[in-house]
Amino acid sequence: MTAHSTFNVRIEAFDGPLDLLLTLIKDQQLDVATVPLASMAEQYLAYVRTMEARDVEMAAEYLVIAATLIFLKSKALLPPIPAEFVDDAETPEEVEEHLRRRLIAYSKYREFGEQLREHQNAASSFYYRESGDPAGEIVQRYDIDPEKLKRAFIAMLAQARPEKRSIARERVSLIASMDYIMRRIKERGDAHFSDLCEELGMTRDVIVVTFLAILELIRRHRVAFEQSDAFDDIRLFAVTVA
Repeated sequence: MTAHSTFNVRIEAFDGPLDLLLTLIKDQQLDVATVPLASMAEQYLAYVRTMEARDVEMAAEYLVIAATLIFLKSKALLPPIPAEFVDDAETPEEVEEHLRRRLIAYSKYREFGEQLREHQNAASSFYYRESGDPAGEIVQRYDIDPEKLKRAFIAMLAQARPEKRSIARERVSLIASMDYIMRRIKERGDAHFSDLCEELGMTRDVIVVTFLAILELIRRHRVAFEQSDAFDDIRLFAVTVA
């Protein structure tokens, strides 16, 4: 890397000095197992200086890694030390290998953490409820597909009767709709989106507020739902308490 090279340094939240060094290596699409770590000294120091200039609190570990990289770079630039002057301290090669092993171990740790986050994000798109098994050991998992809910809402909205245009419009209460839905489920055991809209007036306002009331009740885990296929009606029922 030439003396005229420039670096774009961004202040980001890193999990530690190894995370910073690994990110700098990955950003240049280099292999952590083969890249000369001395070549990363200038970029690493640029980041540390930026942290100092912005009064960002910096842990001592960042300075330890910075000192190690400076040591490796200085040894790479200087001619080899004659054997008779070499003491028993670690050689530059040993220092670099030790730091490289730590980087590789941390890289595997970070990859594993990213995999866990991906699994967590995938699991968060599912809705769980008790299946009704007397033993209470079987749990059914329902994929919450926002696209299917949207299509059911649009299909019901298309059936709405034209509104009577007037200066004063009766307001539809979200809370009142939620209470009405809960009463119907308590009385009948379940309720369908289409029936609720029909009972409440089947206007565009009623359909919108009823749909929002259903989403809020699902979010609060007060009702559960099922929908067999796209555009099918939405069936609501009480949440089973374990």
